Amino acid sequence: MVSQQTDAAPMTSEANLREQVQQRLRLDIVSGEIGPGTILSVPGLARTLGISTTPVREALLQLSGDGLLQPLRNRGFCVVQPTLEDLRNLFEVRLQLETSAFVKLVRSGLADVAELTRQADAIARAVHTRDVPLYLAADRAFHRELLSRAGNAVLTGIVMRLRDTMRLYGINSPAGLARQEESVPEHYRIVALLQQGGEAEAAALMHKHIMDWEPIFSEYLGSPGGAAIPA
Repeated sequence: MVSQQTDAAPMTSEANLREQVQQRLRLDIVSGEIGPGTILSVPGLARTLGISTTPVREALLQLSGDGLLQPLRNRGFCVVQPTLEDLRNLFEVRLQLETSAFVKLVRSGLADVAELTRQADAIARAVHTRDVPLYLAADRAFHRELLSRAGNAVLTGIVMRLRDTMRLYGINSPAGLARQEESVPEHYRIVALLQQGGEAEAAALMHKHIMDWEPIFSEYLGSPGGAAIPA
């Protein structure tokens, strides 16, 4: 199974096929479009996407290494069922690392915020058009850029891997859409604090920015029968 969102974007560059497949499947898995327990086969996906099996196999192996898939002998790969404890642990670690990096940046100041502002604009457009895949891509780009400015490549890599393995169940729900709208001014305020300073406000803002998502994801993940697919 691959979502309609996944089918919509053609893949034309042979050199980038593995990365494109990986990004598409990751988005579908973390958003719940491809639900826990779904079995993905290399030949089946290759036929659906109209490409060779090699980039598909490599993409699935990478997602397995990231903990999103579990290899099944002679059957393919199964989407892993996350737990509430897994989700809460991810939030806890993200909160500590991202808050620390942001406060460090605010303390030192940042003059060039053009790229961050561009991504904040893209987030605002995505929310306005209710384009959830675009929102997720722009939000990821914003936070990667923000983290990279802290000058610690190890920290950036850890946080981005944590973000990429979180399950975003409920992202399309009324609460999820409302939270997306609330996050728009928060992104602009993050940019402003980088230039204006204010460490206490920075810590409080990043706490809200991250943790206000937790109850939305937890509600869906903790629903009867396991993880719910977003409406």
